[in-house]
Amino acid sequence: MTTTADALAHGWTLHQAEDIAGAEQIYRQVLQTDANDANAWCYYGMACHDQDRLDEAVVAYRKAIQILPNFPVAFNNLGNTLRLQRRLDESIASFDHALKLKPDYVNAHKNKGTALVWEGHLDEALASYRRALEVAPDDGETHKNLGVILLLLGDFRNGWQEYGWRWKTNETSLPEYSQPLWDGSSLDGQTILLVVEQGLGDTVHFARYAAVLKEKYECRIIAACQKALLPLLGSCPGIDTLIAADEDPPAFDVFAPLLDVPGILNHDLDTFPANVPYLSASPDLIEQWKQELDAYRGLKVGIAWQGNPKHHADRMRSVPLSELAPLGKLKGIQLFSLQKGPGVDQLDAVGGRLDIIHLGDRLDEQSGAFMDTAAALKGLDLLIASDTAIAHVAGALGVPVWLALPHVPDWRWLLEREDTPWYPTMRLFRQTSVGDWSSVFQRMAEELCHQFPSVQPKRYDDYRVVTGGMNRLTRTRHGLMVYNRHDMYIGRSLDRYGEFSEGECDLFRQLVQPGSVVVEAGANYGAHTLMLSELVGEKGVVYAFEPQRVVFQTLCANMALNGRTNVHCRPEALGETPGAVFVPTLDHSTEQNFGGLGLGSYQSGEEVPVATVDSLGLTRCNLLKADVEGMELSVLKGAAKTIEEHRLILYVENDRREHSAALIEYIMSLGYDLYWHLPPLFNPANYFDNPTNEFGRIVSANMLCVHSSVKSSIAGLRRIENPASNWQAP
Repeated sequence: MTTTADALAHGWTLHQAEDIAGAEQIYRQVLQTDANDANAWCYYGMACHDQDRLDEAVVAYRKAIQILPNFPVAFNNLGNTLRLQRRLDESIASFDHALKLKPDYVNAHKNKGTALVWEGHLDEALASYRRALEVAPDDGETHKNLGVILLLLGDFRNGWQEYGWRWKTNETSLPEYSQPLWDGSSLDGQTILLVVEQGLGDTVHFARYAAVLKEKYECRIIAACQKALLPLLGSCPGIDTLIAADEDPPAFDVFAPLLDVPGILNHDLDTFPANVPYLSASPDLIEQWKQELDAYRGLKVGIAWQGNPKHHADRMRSVPLSELAPLGKLKGIQLFSLQKGPGVDQLDAVGGRLDIIHLGDRLDEQSGAFMDTAAALKGLDLLIASDTAIAHVAGALGVPVWLALPHVPDWRWLLEREDTPWYPTMRLFRQTSVGDWSSVFQRMAEELCHQFPSVQPKRYDDYRVVTGGMNRLTRTRHGLMVYNRHDMYIGRSLDRYGEFSEGECDLFRQLVQPGSVVVEAGANYGAHTLMLSELVGEKGVVYAFEPQRVVFQTLCANMALNGRTNVHCRPEALGETPGAVFVPTLDHSTEQNFGGLGLGSYQSGEEVPVATVDSLGLTRCNLLKADVEGMELSVLKGAAKTIEEHRLILYVENDRREHSAALIEYIMSLGYDLYWHLPPLFNPANYFDNPTNEFGRIVSANMLCVHSSVKSSIAGLRRIENPASNWQAP
């Protein structure tokens, strides 16, 4: 008979063999038998963690801790997952709890040190690593981590020594050759084999040491590199024979891993070699790419933002492409994507905000890794990149490169300085706080204007793409948007500021999570629909209702332009009961408030159907946004069943005094707490940085309504105490 312990042991065997899905299935089966098995919850949490389902992992670990409060392993694992979610304070608190339960818990000391590193508390991190070494003096991973921090701090003498312990970890192992490791003795008359380790960027970075050894000794150098890099490294000076790492090398006397060479030579800031370029691109490819790139006007800037997703620090060093938005607010510049593989999928999401010409799919397919990329880089004025291999290629070519670095970067970039001893043509732009990429790219945008006079901030009319009749297409904060340029409020706001009532969007960012279901009554052109669709993500959905036919057509166009397949556009009004209403015929070529059309009282016009929220039969609903010019109460009554079942958040316009009391009274009768939310139409920090206020003191008068049974903390909003409440009251 198989016991629970046997089942979990079998699951863990599969887990260690990287059959995570198979292991998870076993953990689930155990939990189906006994939902109070703390170990099973902990194993299940690890399976979720290893499949990047971090929210589920947190829930599983907390369940294990709830069942077994004195469970140090669960607290340690929870800390690791919280660290990846960048919930660093909570992560450290979880490690502290594990250590309170088990003071000699080596992994908790190490993991706490790593969390402290990510938060920038390097002295405290060193203390955690040293405490781990007191418990386990020969732990290779702890020594390696200690070495990384010492190198980052510029203590190279001790740092190289500690970093050498990486060969005694599970992450990597020394190649097995009968020849000895090089110990720094003279190489005159000998042949040394330099072997690669770690990533492509590391190989490009440290390949320079072939020339250093060649200059220092009369020796022969064989370099074994990743097969993909053979064409690029063929131009590297100092290498006599270049082979793939999986080939059998020719005869040699000693060998050394590339990253060990600077430590063996006792190199530091004063002696790091920085002779660039030490790599070159194919002249034929350079000419080919030059001819293509010369066809474009303006400063030519290459961009690359995503590294290897499997890298242990990828969440810290890779940059969401959307963070480059400040570069899209400049004129006199053309962006070229050099990104390949992971990260390319982000291009579609930012197409409306950043004008990017994607080259990545055409690079290096026939020529070899980085060969086309190197040639294209020689035809660009600048590369802007995250800390990935392409930045090293640019630096090795002597191409100007601006590197975006996390608050605590890889050790080679050191701390604080804006330059690097490794690459004279590289400039470093660092986060000032953990996770803050926006200020990094804002500084880059400002520096581009300062360094290149042809690059200037855009005016609001520079964002316009095309005007056709009554409509205009413009790049806005949330994407490409078509709008009626004669619209007095929404259209004008999009035209002048690149946004509409952005204060509402600021609130939605706090309310809407990935996977949410949102119903939007009165979507208009989709100024908020675009943003809501981005918040709910691929697993969420937005139902956008707009009864005005011409406006509805524009709504659909905007969703299509931005590729928002998670939005269901409906040419209907929402009301209390199914039926139909008339929408009056308007002259869309004259200035009007097309977003302020109230329905329900017209006897002629275009007949449109009326649906109810309840008729959608939603199994999940998180937010109902109603902006329907006086019909809000009808919309809510038609959503009565949905509201009762899901107790969703209501965001309701209430700017008509004659309807206000009844609307407030009804929502209160449903058990909701109500708050006034009054964002002004003019946002001084608008997307176009337009300082001219064309709307005076006009605000959007809305109510945020949260069911009293839902735990919430509402700050900064005035509570609505009774139906007589007036948004204009002090």
